Amino acid sequence: MKTKSKKREKVKLPKGFKLVDDFLSKEEIEALENDTTMRDPIVITGGHESETLEESIARISRAIAEAKEEKKMYSIRLKVKTVESIKRKAAAAGIPYQTYVNVLLDNAALA
Repeated sequence: MKTKSKKREKVKLPKGFKLVDDFLSKEEIEALENDTTMRDPIVITGGHESETLEESIARISRAIAEAKEEKKMYSIRLKVKTVESIKRKAAAAGIPYQTYVNVLLDNAALA
């Protein structure tokens, strides 16, 4: 008996990035994302191909320093369709959606 496979949306990723399948189930991923005892993973943006080793190290060091900033849990009500859209965009970028939300909020706060 054949099962229908979900058709994957075509996503244009930045140069040097590739989309990989999760090795965890959706439930396991959500449990990890919602586990408040775990720290968020560090998201380090990719550098330009002309970036020197010293520039790469400095960029990574800044990302690690930013990740060590104190964080506090907040509760906010959001529209279901908004969160679903954010989750899709985060999945397309290959990062957990809560990390993606943090990046969006940081960018908005610093704009």
